[in-house]
Amino acid sequence: MIGFPLRLNYKQQDYIYYIISAPSKKSLTIEILLDGKSYTLILNEDKLWMEKAPEENCSLEPGLILAISRAVTLHYPV
Repeated sequence: MIGFPLRLNYKQQDYIYYIISAPSKKSLTIEILLDGKSYTLILNEDKLWMEKAPEENCSLEPGLILAISRAVTLHYPV
């Protein structure tokens, strides 16, 4: 379900990402495409979004994950 590009400004840097799979009440995961790489974000027990199995040299900053998850959940309430 790649749609139109979404823009996010984080720490005075612009990021363009695409939602591959949106969250729902059944699936509390977000799949995004950012900088040509696919990332899966999951909602943990503490209601915080985190990256699922981040690669060592390719993980996202926790603040960026929070900003992306907030933007996505505005469009797709969980």
